[in-house]
Amino acid sequence: MLVRLSLLALAAIGMASVADATTITRPPVNMPPIVDKGMPPSGPHKVAFTDEYGFRYDKWGNRLDARGHVIGPPHTLPGALVIQN
Repeated sequence: MLVRLSLLALAAIGMASVADATTITRPPVNMPPIVDKGMPPSGPHKVAFTDEYGFRYDKWGNRLDARGHVIGPPHTLPGALVIQN
């Protein structure tokens, strides 16, 4: 009798969790567009700071060249020979 009662309770709990899982909430229709204000603008940037070696950086931490344009990070092409110490 106790086993049947516990199985019945487990089945009821399972049905309740399935009912919660199938509930779909929809976002509001008039959502404002998502704009990432943390992205740096294109074109020349203002120098925010200079490190001890004379390299200039903008306020986002991007390294800048002499004209204020962002220098891309170095990357190694796939299959290239890499020197390891």
